[in-house]
Amino acid sequence: MDDRVTPGRLLIIGGAEDRCYGAGLLERFVELCGGERARIVLVTAATDAPDEVHADYERVFRKLGVHDTRELRLHGRGDADGDEAASVLTSATGVFLSGGNQSKLRALVGSRVNDLLEDRLDEGLIVAGTSAGATAMGRTMILGGGGSDVSAASVRIGPGLGLLPRALIDMHFGERGRLPRLLSAVALDPDHLGLGLDENTGILVDNDGFDVLGSGVATVVDAEDSTVVHPADEQDPITLFGVRVHLLPVGCKFDFETRTPSIGPAHAEY
Repeated sequence: MDDRVTPGRLLIIGGAEDRCYGAGLLERFVELCGGERARIVLVTAATDAPDEVHADYERVFRKLGVHDTRELRLHGRGDADGDEAASVLTSATGVFLSGGNQSKLRALVGSRVNDLLEDRLDEGLIVAGTSAGATAMGRTMILGGGGSDVSAASVRIGPGLGLLPRALIDMHFGERGRLPRLLSAVALDPDHLGLGLDENTGILVDNDGFDVLGSGVATVVDAEDSTVVHPADEQDPITLFGVRVHLLPVGCKFDFETRTPSIGPAHAEY
């Protein structure tokens, strides 16, 4: 697969999105999926409380006019490679990956479900993910880590679904002070673009770039032209020169080809 995203649309959310009636990010997702004609599949593989999560999102989607919401509860690689999952995804107009523990989503990487999501994005499928479901969309996903140091020990990474190639996505970003973690991840592979998403904040991605939606800020870390020196001990700080950091509030845009942001209207609509 090349380094450009597929022609479908991705809605990547930093977690804790507003789920009240008329909520902007989820309302935009429903609109993109076809409104009342939407057929939404909710993937609850990451959560420890799938019944609760399913009921919560089904209630919100129903209030937004969606009458066809199905849960896809994947317990492991066998389910992710199975015929039932393939059948459910084939008829969907939108897929939503819930939050939870992103380590549980590793079973999907390279699976039949993963392949189907990539193929159906080529056909115009809308795929959204929040929190754990957001970080899984990159070619590499952040599995954990933290602290105030920029070091290899501050982040754990693993393969992601690759729906947004050459991207590292972190969530609950401003609320949990995760800039050091994202910098650490990007320093391990400077070709990746780091995307840190605040809560109730999303990016709507197409083949050219993305628009920022919601109520917070999307942080972009670009180390493509930086100088990185890794210490012998992974606990020691990484030397990192020339990193570009962009803060994009709602309405701003980012262009993948030129790797540049632009200022949008002060009060852009969702």
